[in-house]
Amino acid sequence: MNAATVSTRSSVIDFHAHILVPEVYRETAPHSLFTLPPEGPGITDELRRKGAARAELVCGQMAEVTDRLVKMDQMGVDVQVLTASLVQQRTDWADAETSLRLERLVNDRMAAIVHAEPKRFIGFGGVPLHVPALAVAELERLMSLGLKGVGISTMAGDMEIGDAKLHPFWAKAEELGAVVYIHPAGNLDPRFRRNFLWNSIGQNFEEAMAIASLIYEGVLEKYPALKIVISHGGGYMPFNAGRIDRNYLEKPSTRTHMSKPPADYMRMIYYDTCVYDDLLLQRLVEKVGADRVVLGSDYPVGDPKPVEFVQGCKALSEADKAKILSQNAARLLGLA
Repeated sequence: MNAATVSTRSSVIDFHAHILVPEVYRETAPHSLFTLPPEGPGITDELRRKGAARAELVCGQMAEVTDRLVKMDQMGVDVQVLTASLVQQRTDWADAETSLRLERLVNDRMAAIVHAEPKRFIGFGGVPLHVPALAVAELERLMSLGLKGVGISTMAGDMEIGDAKLHPFWAKAEELGAVVYIHPAGNLDPRFRRNFLWNSIGQNFEEAMAIASLIYEGVLEKYPALKIVISHGGGYMPFNAGRIDRNYLEKPSTRTHMSKPPADYMRMIYYDTCVYDDLLLQRLVEKVGADRVVLGSDYPVGDPKPVEFVQGCKALSEADKAKILSQNAARLLGLA
């Protein structure tokens, strides 16, 4: 992929679109939240059957390309940035060899999809992040395949993503100019099992924790040129920043790896628009700036009209909308 491949003058770029590789999912499914039976007082056998049918449909939509292109046209999306859906395909449960093998399968398939439709797709690969040395090596390999970056979860096995053991990965991502897209693989805590709380609350909790780890463990301080995008508007973090800022002022021990206030680090990250509420989108833009927000649909399970969502936000200027729909992503991906 290069600057000449995708025309970005008016292209709408969706930064939050998932793919699934069936042969990988066959191995990762037993370790996925996606296959766990739903819990809650309203769950009936009929709802379980409907849920299973929907899950099969979603997996099929993520695995194919032809209908995806039709849906993109209907949504007004010119280009999708593709990442593997980690809710279904997390590999941090596996030993090093197995995880690397599965991630390589995903990366090779991703490269093939992008090669077949270079005007419509930009691909991000995956790495066995819980094995840092292998993650660094595979990051180099996937970038050599023509992919633009890497998708990771909010944790690497039992490590927070800001853990010092993972700093070599962040150093390599900065060196290569790889964009890192952070999207939770789901929170396995039993508290989040009932009523699909792992999805409605757990994902946003994970995103807030990921941002906190990047700030408090010094990743953003040590590697200021990193290109990081986080899903779902950054979860709860942009909307809870007041308490974070207060702690920075009142609790000196929190500043160990920080040379500036948390709000400044938050403006070093990009956030997608998949928040489903125009007031939240308005607040996100007010907090981090319109130049730090990119379009995100969460295809195929999220917002079916993501462009209309941004266009309909009355608090945004036309210039801000243009940045969010196209310009920010093009600049971040080196396409402009």
